[in-house]
Amino acid sequence: MQAASTLCLFSLLSIGYPSLDPFQPNLLDRDENTQDDDDAFEPRRPPHIIFILTDDQGYNDVGYHNPDIHTPTLDRLAAEGVKLENYYVQPICTPSRSQLLTGRYQIHTGLQHSIIRPRQPSCLPRELLTLPQRLLDRGYATHMVGKWHLGFYRRSCLPTQKGFQSFFGSLTGSVDYYSYGSCDGPGLCGYDLHEDEHVSRGYAGRYSTHLFTQRARAILSSHNASLQPLFLFLSLQAVHTPLHPPKSYIYPYRRMGNIARRKYAAMVTTVDESVRKVTYALRKYGFYRNSVLIFSTDNGAQPFTGGSNWPLRGRKGTYWEGGVRAVGFVHSPLLRHRRRTSRALLHISDWYPTLVGLAGGNVTEAEGLDGYDVWPTISEGKESPRLEILHNINPLHRRAGQGTGRRPAGNTSRKSPGLAKASKKSSRRAAGLRKASGKKAPSTTPSTSWGTSRKGSSRASRKVHKQDKAFSGKDSRKVPGPTKAYMEKGSSSRQGPRRGSRTQVPSPGPGGPVQEGLAVFDTSVQAAIRVGDWKLLTGDPGHGDWVPPQVLATLSGTWWNLERNIEGIDKSVWLFNITADPYERHDLANQRPDVVRQLLSRLAFYNRTAVPVRFPDDDPRANPDLHGGAWVPWVGEEEEEGGGKVSKKGRNKTKRKKCKLCKLKSFFNKLNTRMMSNRIDR
Repeated sequence: MQAASTLCLFSLLSIGYPSLDPFQPNLLDRDENTQDDDDAFEPRRPPHIIFILTDDQGYNDVGYHNPDIHTPTLDRLAAEGVKLENYYVQPICTPSRSQLLTGRYQIHTGLQHSIIRPRQPSCLPRELLTLPQRLLDRGYATHMVGKWHLGFYRRSCLPTQKGFQSFFGSLTGSVDYYSYGSCDGPGLCGYDLHEDEHVSRGYAGRYSTHLFTQRARAILSSHNASLQPLFLFLSLQAVHTPLHPPKSYIYPYRRMGNIARRKYAAMVTTVDESVRKVTYALRKYGFYRNSVLIFSTDNGAQPFTGGSNWPLRGRKGTYWEGGVRAVGFVHSPLLRHRRRTSRALLHISDWYPTLVGLAGGNVTEAEGLDGYDVWPTISEGKESPRLEILHNINPLHRRAGQGTGRRPAGNTSRKSPGLAKASKKSSRRAAGLRKASGKKAPSTTPSTSWGTSRKGSSRASRKVHKQDKAFSGKDSRKVPGPTKAYMEKGSSSRQGPRRGSRTQVPSPGPGGPVQEGLAVFDTSVQAAIRVGDWKLLTGDPGHGDWVPPQVLATLSGTWWNLERNIEGIDKSVWLFNITADPYERHDLANQRPDVVRQLLSRLAFYNRTAVPVRFPDDDPRANPDLHGGAWVPWVGEEEEEGGGKVSKKGRNKTKRKKCKLCKLKSFFNKLNTRMMSNRIDR
């Protein structure tokens, strides 16, 4: 009877009744054996790892950032653990998930462009070991529940072939919460709920967040926590569209005028309830005292479907902070210093080496990882080993008529369909906004086009060649990155170089001082990089608006002149000091051309390590109508990428060759990750 009353109380809390205190001690079912900060302990055996990933949840969509959102469980777990307030992911689904499971930037997996769509014959490269495969080797039981979205055209692409011993969830990127239907265009719809490698029917009408939570709890209840460590990846579909929360969760938000926001907030509350039920099961079944729970979002929110990244700039699909800064925290009795906020620079690719290290594995540089083991940073408050993040370089996304510098070489294997049309549409829209704002389009000069500045490009090529020779010298030790003084100097000025700086900033001339030295990298290419406090964006970063949280989705003009960004529509380079200016309101590209040049050099360096883009044409054989109305693998394992057949011997030979090339590239990447950064002088 007492247990039933407790569960009833939990249910009331989860829908946000204001008269109830969300911080009651029994929220997490604390017991007398729970230890405080001063007696936290290191695990005597590998810890149980529970990773919870939500979909399209924005920076402003959690209670501890915004009290209008009711997330008592997330708030409590974050408050008792370590909040990650300088933590980054990718701007869309597939890239974030690929970097989580491989520990590699998307330029090193071929997933630089867009997402993997249901009909595309693409997935994670088969030669790369995934996080669950590494944990499986360490004796873990590995289970995944929820959204995959990393390709499924072959059987070898499925979660159960990538290290998970069981899988229950969807393979595509967007599924109806009740019917589990998924569409890839008009008339191309199919059923998408799978158990292991088979279609799982009979669940229509069950809300997916509830269904996935129930399966996660079933895994916990059936696993012996004292005999084998567990890795549970709960990848919730919420709060991705469509906005279909159960009606009972909408009531606490009934006063929100924005209907989309109201439904979205209700879905966030279902996530909070899901996490509460999982943490309750961790305690009930003996996992908690030797567990590490990680909560992370996969990208920013889309404001016009109810989400909010306020006060950050941009939204899902963009490289502004609103698209890539994540909500994240770690909750664990194993943390040495808890109940604090970490502002150390972290990235989603860091979880791979961090969790492998926690499991007792050894992650060497030869593996080609871009992530770092950040457990000492999270647990003990030590400085982060990460000093920079390559957000991405996307050679298939170019800004028409903009940019200078060298064309990215060797990584433009396919032009994206519809890209030219999108560029024309963007140009027409920019022209319309200029007309509305009374601005004239800038004239095109030879200095702003990489194709007409051969001399400058040639000099840049020789400079890059010299850097390459220096990078490949005999000294193979890891080169230190940006110094502490460098990072401190960068945060001292919001508007430009600080007084006394050795850098002489030239006066803006025709085209601006930022044009100097741009030949090292083609700035029409969509790219973004963070080094220390500095962030550089090139090409088209995406819509750079600041969208207040209660903007109505049906209104087109009220906020347009308030926070709509019209300035810089014809730009191709932006520079921000994120520490001093976290909302990206002060572009310093013209004031700090020295920093622009050095960050462009970093982009050029990373671009030389990139693999060809994997973005194949849609395959008509994927049509669900050909497979009983469901999305399933449609290519046989014996079929080559080009449609031919390949022997097992040939496949193994190719795999070894690719692996050696990957390790070689990684060696030079790790060797020089910080060399160029160290040369940035403020």
